[in-house]
Amino acid sequence: MYKAFIISLLLFIALPAQAQWVEATGASVIDHPDLVHARRAAIRDALRQASFQGALQVNGYQAMSMGELHTDQLSINTQSSIAKMEVLKEEVKNGIMFVTVKALVESSGSCEGGNYANGYKRSLAISNFYMERPQSANMGALHNANETLPKEILQRMQGQEKLRVFDATGFQLYSDVSTIPTSVNDRGTLTTAVDTATRIGSQYVLTGVIRSMDLLNPELAGERGVIEGLYERTRYKGERFARELRVDLFIHDGFSGELVTSRSYATQGNWTENRTEKIGFANARFWLTDYGQKVDTLIEQMVSDLNVQVGCQPFMARITRTDNKRLYIDAGSDAGLRPGDTLNVYRLNTFYDNTQRAFTELIPVDLTLSLERVQPNFANGKLVTLPEMVNIQQGDVVIAW
Repeated sequence: MYKAFIISLLLFIALPAQAQWVEATGASVIDHPDLVHARRAAIRDALRQASFQGALQVNGYQAMSMGELHTDQLSINTQSSIAKMEVLKEEVKNGIMFVTVKALVESSGSCEGGNYANGYKRSLAISNFYMERPQSANMGALHNANETLPKEILQRMQGQEKLRVFDATGFQLYSDVSTIPTSVNDRGTLTTAVDTATRIGSQYVLTGVIRSMDLLNPELAGERGVIEGLYERTRYKGERFARELRVDLFIHDGFSGELVTSRSYATQGNWTENRTEKIGFANARFWLTDYGQKVDTLIEQMVSDLNVQVGCQPFMARITRTDNKRLYIDAGSDAGLRPGDTLNVYRLNTFYDNTQRAFTELIPVDLTLSLERVQPNFANGKLVTLPEMVNIQQGDVVIAW
């Protein structure tokens, strides 16, 4: 007589729900003489370590048969994000860059962001940013930040295992300040996000607003006489050249244009370069400045957050064609789909509020698409009924939560 029993262990090791400061050290081998990239890699490693300290979930599974252990699995996942961070220490030893950071780690609750639930690759198009006050970029001629900042984010997010990023920096989604949402509660529907996502084939669209690149104390940064200059250097020290960067990032759903998440970022560093020199944003010279290094660290935090935030959203794909009971979608093996996978079918519906603003909602139709053929960039499968019976057509979506 065959007897089997399964012993399952689910162990959660997590910090309280409140955000907590933790310290972590990351390391990266230096590809001489590229200290900039080694520093970035070490910061990413430190952020991963901090994230694990902040909210660690350990899942264990054991199965036994006839008194013998035949399955023993252990997985470790982190469900946290970095709210703030600062670099405490940097040092180089034996060709290795070590960076110690102090990070404010927030629990992501039930969201499985860093784990990308269901294993499918989300896609994110990164658009051109909007510069709210171009005059704040005059010092150092940093006006190209609206294009180079999103390109930096794009470059650093490429190669993520569970994320596909697309270059949409040729698209400007915000035309003026009035079109910029101030919070998710503003709804912030953006029809240009839908247009951009449709053209590129992306599920989500990232855009941003550079709020300020001002000197914090411009009255102290001007030219001074020798005696007065020495006095101000002694009294104000770094405050004399302090410069800020404030950026808001917005992630829009590419199917409806709705704002799904937003976050504000800020940092400051000293800008001691010649007042008339045109340096530009995000180039080799820029990264050598104190201000550039602070911005570099802030971008690493943005990349870390975006990876979690996009992972907290469902996987979605467009229906590109209907053929009797067969549906074709615009995602395939490149997104991690496989034959036999099942996706829920939703119909897109447009409704209008009392001010006649149009909104898009997703309506479930209680149909499941079972994939049969999966190609690199598309897939198809069958429904149990004809799609026209529930008014499913090209442009509707399938979703995996």
